[in-house]
Amino acid sequence: MDDFDPFSQSVGSAVPDGASIPVYEDEFKSVFWVRRGDLVDVVTFTKVDALLAANCAEANEFSKTSKHGELVKVASVPTALHYQWQAEGITRDDKALSRRLNDSDLAKFRTNSWRL
Repeated sequence: MDDFDPFSQSVGSAVPDGASIPVYEDEFKSVFWVRRGDLVDVVTFTKVDALLAANCAEANEFSKTSKHGELVKVASVPTALHYQWQAEGITRDDKALSRRLNDSDLAKFRTNSWRL
């Protein structure tokens, strides 16, 4: 038996230099490990059309008159956009986040028609 221990391996040892390895995929995104020399980047591609279609379907099924709990989903945004808003400080400011989510230019990210 050899001394190979799979738990002592790094991502870099599994990804050849210059390679792009798919590690996860669902209906909304694909995630790859991409190696560049000593670095391994995690690259995510968002399937925005699928996300917008799911948001539209969810918004169409939403009923304003039904009983709702304390937490109601109001939007679904791509991860990259969330990180951008986080870097801009938008996610830490409730009023700024509400303005963004109420903006008609971003209406396709909404999952219901309530105003925040």
